[in-house]
Amino acid sequence: MLLRKWLPGLLAAALFTVMSATAAEAGTVPPGAARSSAHPAATCTVTSTLAGDHLTTLQIAQIAENNGFTGNGLVVSVAVALAESSGWTRAVLVDSDCSRDRGLWQINSYWHSEVSDAQAFDPNGAAQAAYRISSSGNDWTPWTTYTNGAYQQHMAEAQQAVDQLNGGGGSGGTGCAGLAAWNAGTAYTGGAAVSYNGHRWTAKWWTQGDVPGANAQNVWTDNGSC
Repeated sequence: MLLRKWLPGLLAAALFTVMSATAAEAGTVPPGAARSSAHPAATCTVTSTLAGDHLTTLQIAQIAENNGFTGNGLVVSVAVALAESSGWTRAVLVDSDCSRDRGLWQINSYWHSEVSDAQAFDPNGAAQAAYRISSSGNDWTPWTTYTNGAYQQHMAEAQQAVDQLNGGGGSGGTGCAGLAAWNAGTAYTGGAAVSYNGHRWTAKWWTQGDVPGANAQNVWTDNGSC
């Protein structure tokens, strides 16, 4: 799972490709493994693409929390995702060895071939894989943006989002601070959080017009009263 740090110029666009003369750093190479051991004879032009849904920091935090991350590991998970993919669900970096870093947490196709593209590009699937790879949020050394410190510039933003999940700071409670009320005319992506009838609700996938707690698809997760 090689995870990559996106170049600053990639952050502003919704979908585009950048060609670089130098290879990006390896993201999640297992300890002791050489980066060139993935495909030593392969040579690809390093290409970065941002695509899919562009999630907010709060949405990423909610997805990470829903899939097991807690405490400082939750905050770091959000910061790493922002550093790796800027929040794009279908972000891809083709590495110089022709392996691919995929999704919110840029999980490498060679070092983690057990993670399919479908899982890597699904926010919840990617969070589950990142949770496992990071030893339940306790070991982020496989990620380049963690080992080179790039994630730190996103820690304040990540902490703010996690605090918002907890009702504006402190421990305990899910809270509804800062959440918009559910609106039937608004389209919500997976991970979006709203308040409705005194409860906090999180969308499992894209939805519009489905009333929280009263739809056959069960698209909304009830996070408890506010």
